[in-house]
Amino acid sequence: MNLAEALLPLVPGGTGSIAFVGAGGKTTAVFTLARELWQRGRTALVTTTTHMLDPRLGPPGAEGRLVFRAAMEGPYDGSEAWGPRGGPAILMSREAEAPEKVKGIHPSWMPALEKLWDFVVVEADGARRLPLKAPGGHEPVLPPGAGLVVGVLGLDGLGRPMDAASVHRPDRFEAVTGCEPGEPIRWDHLAALVRHPQGLFKDARGPRALLLNKADTVAERPSTAQMAELGLEGALLCSLREPEGVIVCLREGCAPWP
Repeated sequence: MNLAEALLPLVPGGTGSIAFVGAGGKTTAVFTLARELWQRGRTALVTTTTHMLDPRLGPPGAEGRLVFRAAMEGPYDGSEAWGPRGGPAILMSREAEAPEKVKGIHPSWMPALEKLWDFVVVEADGARRLPLKAPGGHEPVLPPGAGLVVGVLGLDGLGRPMDAASVHRPDRFEAVTGCEPGEPIRWDHLAALVRHPQGLFKDARGPRALLLNKADTVAERPSTAQMAELGLEGALLCSLREPEGVIVCLREGCAPWP
């Protein structure tokens, strides 16, 4: 079972926007999902409402034609949005001032784009390539009416001391999880991050799915029961380096972890 097979049943109406938040593999997940959607014959646009690693530099699998539309940096002006033209595409407003980054589009453009693409796959959060994060006051930058919000956590953060080397915004992480600076990060801290209204799914409306990435890096993975207790519409264990290694814990017909 791949990422598209796991997530599509959770998207209301089977089409629309899918926003990724959190840390520990968002960009890889975005491009993996977009590629799999195209392989299934569905049009999929990749973009971000914040900043993203320049897809010309990675990650592996960042397929698609990079398109810059400077007007989309500002609010939607009623003009024609950009629709499917010859395969996968990555839509950005411009190159960012930060090294190796590109700047995404204003979230108000999303409804227009959703009319032209089967799916708009959005990176709606930033984490400075760390395994875990808690959102700041201005985060995440969710598109209006996101059909599905996917929260990503890197399981390689488990057992590591809670500090700026492991967590983006450690002060916020402490506030929502109770994990003190230097304390080893445990599953109960991650569960608190998922449940807290100012945590992983801050401002999310509608269906939510949890993507626990890098499951191949830990000896003890959370159980199906532990993940079901989180009260989400979907919960997945995966290693995006092994795209077939996905288990969907809150739906029947789960594929076993290899």
